[in-house]
Amino acid sequence: MIATHLADASAWAQLHRNDVAARLVPLLVGGGAATCAVIDLEILATFDDPTARAEATAERAMFPRVPVDDAVLDRAVQVQGLLEERVPTVALVVAAAAELAGLVLLHHDDAYDHIAAVTRQPVERIVP
Repeated sequence: MIATHLADASAWAQLHRNDVAARLVPLLVGGGAATCAVIDLEILATFDDPTARAEATAERAMFPRVPVDDAVLDRAVQVQGLLEERVPTVALVVAAAAELAGLVLLHHDDAYDHIAAVTRQPVERIVP
């Protein structure tokens, strides 16, 4: 399966919920959920144990990857200028990465809804 979604750290944080697992796990197993370096950094920062962090790093390396390059950063800056409200920088970068890769952004963070209102990119809230 080719990646169709970029699963944000906010979606991953809800994986303990049965309804979220029912949506996210098939994407993860089938290769439909991609990641990027910014999301990996956020997730890996939650591990205190170096061994667990190394295992998680190896696991994350198996997912399809979306680049975070100058084009993504330029788009994040552009979108920031279009927004009326402030949103976290990380959200701007992740949203731009998903947008430029043509992926649906799977999330649980209001910032992405604010961004999508301006960009009109496809987003899916993992928890209604």
